[in-house]
Amino acid sequence: MKWQRWCRDWGGRLSLAIFVISLSTAVVLAAAGDEERGDVLKLTLSECIKRARENHPSVQEVKWEVAIRESDLQQAKAGAYPTGEFTSIFGAVNDVKGSLAGNRPIRTGGISDLGPFVRIEGQFVYPLYTWGKITNGITAAGKGVEQERANVEQKKDEAVREVKEFYYTLQYTQQVKSLLDDVREGFQKAVTTADERLKKGNKEKISQLDVLNLKIGYAGVAKEVGKLDNGIELTKAALLRVMGLPLTSSFAAAEPTLTPQPAQLKELDYYVERLFKNRPEWRRLLLGIQAKEAELALTKSDYFPAFFLAVPIRYGYAPGRSRQTNPFAYDNFNFGAAGPVLGLRWNFDINGTAAKVSRTEAELMKLQAQKKTAESGFPVEVKEAYLNVKEARERIKITEEGRKAGRGRDCRP
Repeated sequence: MKWQRWCRDWGGRLSLAIFVISLSTAVVLAAAGDEERGDVLKLTLSECIKRARENHPSVQEVKWEVAIRESDLQQAKAGAYPTGEFTSIFGAVNDVKGSLAGNRPIRTGGISDLGPFVRIEGQFVYPLYTWGKITNGITAAGKGVEQERANVEQKKDEAVREVKEFYYTLQYTQQVKSLLDDVREGFQKAVTTADERLKKGNKEKISQLDVLNLKIGYAGVAKEVGKLDNGIELTKAALLRVMGLPLTSSFAAAEPTLTPQPAQLKELDYYVERLFKNRPEWRRLLLGIQAKEAELALTKSDYFPAFFLAVPIRYGYAPGRSRQTNPFAYDNFNFGAAGPVLGLRWNFDINGTAAKVSRTEAELMKLQAQKKTAESGFPVEVKEAYLNVKEARERIKITEEGRKAGRGRDCRP
């Protein structure tokens, strides 16, 4: 009996526990489902950065530039392989029987004596020596690909900067708006209270001018709140654009409060050294110089002839015409020949090539000048950012000390 009573008691408790667990699970799943189906997209700063690095319009654009440069590289590499070009024609010609070897040719005219013919002519060409034109072309195209890939990294870094700027601006604007909402609510209560006292005839403590001043203050605060609302919507739209999301999406910052970000600063020289190792703009400039040097060598190779090996192929056949076996007889319809030959191709344009070389050299010197400017300018930018961070840290420290001092004064008896 005790065992049965114990089973009934614990059986009821167990059933109740299972019911509670099931109910809780259903509530959690329902909440998760509501969140998934919700219209508002809440993202943290890191999530926004991840989306922007992949979906920013500028990043997507330069990725196609990489594809274009890769096709240029593929085309440059194709220059090292043999190429072929053939032309084939079909037509009709008068049938002719006979030979120049002794028999008198017999030619019959008329449309009924026409016969078909086919002719194929072309050649395979393999470059042997081009004075570095092919290798320098491949080098220049390869550096162009690396340059555009560095450009992709640069655009991703710019996307991160834009996301941080917009996200922090959104947090700051929302906090200011929250503060102004409280101020506006206080003004509204003050205006309501003043109107009630003025209607009751309590003109000694409050006047019509006081009510008017309160209403002017309320209008000023309400106007600023409207501006902040517009700023919040525009900032959200900018964030959606840099993340590659539709502007019609509803977005909210998952971290609504703006908090200072800790930064462990090292010596300035450390950041300058990392600048020249990791900055995409610097890598793009160096790669651009290397590509232009290869392009200059490629242009100079036009001064010299290019040697090649070719295999010409010629074939013609007209079934209604006799083949001429005499080697001195020219037969334009029945023939066949093929065999390797050596040749050279030389675009003998000294003045035109010299002009191209001068232009390429000028472009190279321009890039060298940009390199010198960057070597002196980039460290200045790093120093400016470094000093701004130190100044911001000092301001935060002073503000925090002032806040603590104010709290201590308010707590005095």
